[in-house]
Amino acid sequence: MSEEKEEVFEEKAVKEEAPVEIKDVERKPEPEVKDIEEVVEEPIKMAPVKKKKRVLTDAQKAQLAENLKKGRETSLANRKKKAKLNEIAKQEKMVEEDTRIFENLKKKLKPKELEDENAMLRKELEELRSSKKAEVKEERPKTPAPEERKPEKKAELPKPIAKPAGMTTRQKMKAMKGL
Repeated sequence: MSEEKEEVFEEKAVKEEAPVEIKDVERKPEPEVKDIEEVVEEPIKMAPVKKKKRVLTDAQKAQLAENLKKGRETSLANRKKKAKLNEIAKQEKMVEEDTRIFENLKKKLKPKELEDENAMLRKELEELRSSKKAEVKEERPKTPAPEERKPEKKAELPKPIAKPAGMTTRQKMKAMKGL
């Protein structure tokens, strides 16, 4: 195998490359670039082409006039409808603004109303209290003056049962001290 490798290398060594000749190529000068203004050419103006006027028959003219009349009527109806809607919207807006103003004024006047209501409720409360006092006074029986009082007989209480005499706590403590 080593012989084969050597042969392969020898073959490659045997090949010689042909010398490459370099030729000098002369460059052609590039054409100069002109300014954009010079390059832009003015467009060619075409003569206007006149179109032939379309010739309408009497029936076509009448149909177009009728269509125009219908279109004007519908647009008028649409404008009136839109005007009514705008008017209704304005009225609703005004009503809303009026209610807001009324509520605002009501809020400003509310403390005065509350004060008036509080004063009225206080008067009612005082009247109720005075009427209740009058009722309470009438319901209670009057107690007689001390001179008019009759001496009441006191119920006799049962006599307490006598406890057998024994040692008192003090005596018990002294006795226990010595133990």
